[in-house]
Amino acid sequence: MNSDETPGAGWDAYRIFLAVAEAQSLSAAGRRLSLSHATVGRHVAALEKALGTKLFIREPAGYALTAAGERLKAEVEPMAMAAERAIRAATADDGEPRGTVRVSTAPGITAHWLMPHLPGFHEQYPGIELDFVTESWPASVRRREADIVIRLYGPGEENLVGRKIGRLGVAFYASKSYAADHGLPTKREEWAEHSILGFAGSSANQELARWSAHVTRNAATHLRFSSQIDTAYAVLAGVGISALTCLTGDAYPQLLRISPEKLYSATDIWLLTHPDLKDTPPVRAAMDFIAARAKADRARLAGR
Repeated sequence: MNSDETPGAGWDAYRIFLAVAEAQSLSAAGRRLSLSHATVGRHVAALEKALGTKLFIREPAGYALTAAGERLKAEVEPMAMAAERAIRAATADDGEPRGTVRVSTAPGITAHWLMPHLPGFHEQYPGIELDFVTESWPASVRRREADIVIRLYGPGEENLVGRKIGRLGVAFYASKSYAADHGLPTKREEWAEHSILGFAGSSANQELARWSAHVTRNAATHLRFSSQIDTAYAVLAGVGISALTCLTGDAYPQLLRISPEKLYSATDIWLLTHPDLKDTPPVRAAMDFIAARAKADRARLAGR
């Protein structure tokens, strides 16, 4: 059935219900499903009529599930995952993995690590399209925002499966122009004399913020960024000194790593997916590829 036709209580209605439950908005669900706001609303209303119960209540923050809606969501989520598995299996019936795999990564991971290896992946698996998602990192596999996640600082709380594939090095960097104008700290008490760039936003950034404060002895911070890319560009512009992943900092010859032996930290890199997706051919192919690259690039990832 076409989702723009007269709505009923078929699978499309349940699929749209699930999208609204996750997005808490008709318009956001519509954007995810490439449907109009009005079409989404008609399907939700028709499903409520068919089931004889209210599934959502409208609140200031958006659409919230009723108790009946919560029960239905718990039943529909496994159905959605099973449908996705079936689609992936059907598109690989010739033995060649096919389909789209969404990979959630931290900004910079793709650009500074995986990018040079992607042509090789495409050559090996021409039937797989990789979608890299960074704006909502770390995305939720349970809400199907991604099929694979590359997480830092721990595996998260979604009961995903996978493994640690390496360590990601972190160090302090300054531009050569900053070093020429201001020198570089060689003792811990000298950090207070420098412009230190801080971190805002995500829990991962707060981990970096705590480590930065420990090393710099809480030197004054006048600028904070939620984006690792923005932080890197601020360092490149000579605005100040900041902790960067070694993948990012070492990618720019204009930057100097400060006291690399002393001021070095690392965090685990986790490669994870949903248990129901781990054995589907395209997801397995993508995970094996990323894990193999991590093993080959272990020293570079760690900043050694």
